Amino acid sequence: MNKSKMLSAYKTVNNLKADQSKSGTPEDQPKPLYRSEYDEKLIKEYHFAKFKKNLDLIQNSPELSELLEKKEWDEDDIKKLLATFR
Repeated sequence: MNKSKMLSAYKTVNNLKADQSKSGTPEDQPKPLYRSEYDEKLIKEYHFAKFKKNLDLIQNSPELSELLEKKEWDEDDIKKLLATFR
């Protein structure tokens, strides 16, 4: 397939999508990601709290700091690192 045929295929697909979105039926419209602004705020706060907890666990982990100070790593060290990140 040459470049012009590929580009015309993309144009055809884009035109089909545009025609479907113009139909205006509620089933075709994408659903909102969050049900309300409160839900959005709550979910984002939850994920941020999980991030902060994981960051704190990693920063205060004596096993991880011990691993990072090692010059040579073996297979067990890598397994320990992956277990720490879980």
